[in-house]
Amino acid sequence: MSLRPDSPAAFPRALLRIVVTVWITLLIVGSLQPARPGIVTGHHRLLHWVAFAGAALLLISLSETRRQEILRAIIVFFMGVSLEVLQHLIYRNPLEWRDIGDDGVAILAAFALCLTVSRRTYAHDTSEQLPE
Repeated sequence: MSLRPDSPAAFPRALLRIVVTVWITLLIVGSLQPARPGIVTGHHRLLHWVAFAGAALLLISLSETRRQEILRAIIVFFMGVSLEVLQHLIYRNPLEWRDIGDDGVAILAAFALCLTVSRRTYAHDTSEQLPE
């Protein structure tokens, strides 16, 4: 199925963009909440993995080139770092380096999964195209 904007499958891409927007909005809002319910604190590390690997997977799936995939993974990582710094500045909490590490590893795992599962070839990637 092609996800090019001019293809008949453009609706799923538009829907995916909405899902990405909602996911990242919830990630930001949830990260900056001052109070956390017990269920969140009990599964804090798992939530970091799900939130950031999910964000990376969603953004990478919207990519049209390998370069975009890499840049979007990096952007998700720096968003996580920014959120941790904001939590530190707003709430005077110690900077949570372990959370930053969890975010980075989750994003790397998501990226590796995409590379392993995806057989995408891009127009500029001649090395991956089969001979005619």
